[in-house]
Amino acid sequence: MVAYNRGEENRFMMRIYINIMIQCVILSAFASSVSSKTQENKIVHVVLVWLKQPGNHEHIQQVVEVSNQLKEIPYIQEMRVGKSIPSDRAIVDDSFDVGLYMIFANQEDLQRYLVHPDHKNAVKTVLMPLASKILVYDFDALGN
Repeated sequence: MVAYNRGEENRFMMRIYINIMIQCVILSAFASSVSSKTQENKIVHVVLVWLKQPGNHEHIQQVVEVSNQLKEIPYIQEMRVGKSIPSDRAIVDDSFDVGLYMIFANQEDLQRYLVHPDHKNAVKTVLMPLASKILVYDFDALGN
């Protein structure tokens, strides 16, 4: 007959529990590390607009308003729109009238945005009639 020792059984169960917890922590850290390395970086879409009538406040407001309406397009994670800030610094190009920047989860969402009917309509009905020049910069926000 084997003697039953509750104290040894409790210590054994505690070791198993601690071992399982340590393994869970290690696996969780590994999974987090792997998922963060496979996540795509955010895509930044910058648009600068020069108006046919530079400084025209009504036209600037129209561009700002139609741009703000684009925030409803589901692929945009973040968006800001505003007027150029005058600057005396030689390195600053303040010649544009309106600037926008948008953040997308990935390049596919940027492409979906570009063909979205609301975007195409804003470009056709407001931007193209009012703008003399539109300059776009797209880049991968590395490490974000």
